[in-house]
Amino acid sequence: MLVHRYRDIEGNLEIEFSDDVLTFMLAQCTLSGELETGGILAGYYDDALNRAVIIKSSPAPIDSKQTRTRFYRGVQGLKDWLNTLWKLDKAYYVGEWHFHPFASSKMSLIDSKQMNSISNNKPMNCPEPILLIIGGNPRKRYSVSISIFMKNKKPIELNEYLPEII
Repeated sequence: MLVHRYRDIEGNLEIEFSDDVLTFMLAQCTLSGELETGGILAGYYDDALNRAVIIKSSPAPIDSKQTRTRFYRGVQGLKDWLNTLWKLDKAYYVGEWHFHPFASSKMSLIDSKQMNSISNNKPMNCPEPILLIIGGNPRKRYSVSISIFMKNKKPIELNEYLPEII
């Protein structure tokens, strides 16, 4: 299985996910065509809290709103989806993913504001949410950008450093 690994420039923070997780998101992007889409990321952190492992990504909930340049993630079905993952894998909400169709995977100001809002939202219980953005053409040439949002700090961008077959 191919594992994608992303790390911050200092090498203190790391995120990893299997190619299956990426393949699922790319399939959702392809189905979405020229409309933005997205969902949530579920996984866990290691004991030192410096490595997140994403084990699943959700499809867009059916109450989501999609346009060519905006994605408003709904909530319908996410609680049950997360409860099932918790029971099966002890996985929980770690962040968000979405697609910028045929555009850059760079986060927008709106993306940054939404993630900062999640980071500062106590009921969300996710002070360091992950944002994964896929940009470009999901069938041919795409890019992935990953950032971590820490409360009251600038987002930390991560770069892929060591895809590995395990």
